[in-house]
Amino acid sequence: MDSEFFALVMDHDPNLVFVKDENSVILYANRAFLEVFPPQKRAGIIGTTTIEDFQPDEAALFLAEDRRAMALGRSEIVEDVSDYTGRKRVLLTRKIAFTCVTGAPRLLAISTDITELAERERHLAEANDRLAQFSAFAAHDLRSPISSIVSALDMIRHDRETTLSPRAESYVDLMMKSGHGLARQVTSLLESAKAENRAELATRETDLNLLMNEIRFNLSSQLEAAGATLHSARLPNLDVEPHLFRQLLQNLIENALAHHGDRLPMVIVRHEETGAEHIISVEDNGIGIAPGEMESVFEEFEQGERAEGGTGIGLALCRRVVGLHQGRISIDPAYRDGCRVVVALPKEAVAAGALRNVA
Repeated sequence: MDSEFFALVMDHDPNLVFVKDENSVILYANRAFLEVFPPQKRAGIIGTTTIEDFQPDEAALFLAEDRRAMALGRSEIVEDVSDYTGRKRVLLTRKIAFTCVTGAPRLLAISTDITELAERERHLAEANDRLAQFSAFAAHDLRSPISSIVSALDMIRHDRETTLSPRAESYVDLMMKSGHGLARQVTSLLESAKAENRAELATRETDLNLLMNEIRFNLSSQLEAAGATLHSARLPNLDVEPHLFRQLLQNLIENALAHHGDRLPMVIVRHEETGAEHIISVEDNGIGIAPGEMESVFEEFEQGERAEGGTGIGLALCRRVVGLHQGRISIDPAYRDGCRVVVALPKEAVAAGALRNVA
């Protein structure tokens, strides 16, 4: 009765369930597994390896995976399999080695059909690629007219032949500030699209102090306008992608400058080491981040309560860049004098000096 009940349950399981011996000979197979094969062959499946039903390369892969699972105790693989009708399926197969009551080694395999999920992921990836391309094109096309507008306003403000009333000057200053802000948002959008499309990261040894000098130059007008001070401790040479890493640090500093509240902003970039990580932190004396938002601020288009305009892309881009470097980014919940963003990079990742696949 117990064996009949077990067979009944297994034959109604949509997963492909089968058991093999140490030579990959099939000892048990449920109905879902047998239905992969033509009806006339199903009765003879038990006691065979079914290798002859697959292409030589596929057969070699299946046998190698069986041996690996036997050696390691378990394995997991995604397989593209065609049934006897030619219908292609994507299967997630988990194999577990065990010893039966006689002491003989056995291999239990359970294959789950993930064809629909794989197809959805493919469509989603294609949609994300199209969206990233559109974002890049849109941002690129917007940069030139925005720069022209800001330049024209700057010329009006400094034209000696044009006398502006104090009220008009304030309007020009406001439009220039808005123009610079819009330019930064467009740049973040473009950089986000570029980062999203990267599958490989070409790194090289980079002096982070030189990156900080570039950032100081890029943000000089913002620092002066805000009366801000930017300090950085001596930073190390790390193996990073320099353009993306400069964008990471600049985004974090700009985020700090944008949320200073009533104080004159002060931003400090520090470095420290643990046994396994390089820790780079960006601290500010601003209004901080609410505890409930310390995770969500890294989501795209999420700005939190302290947002003052913007796209909500900047910190999401930072997380993407850190992820490309195999690191992690977080808000320090113990920091009380403003906000402290912590970037932790594993020493192995930033010392490898090679082209990494991070897809």
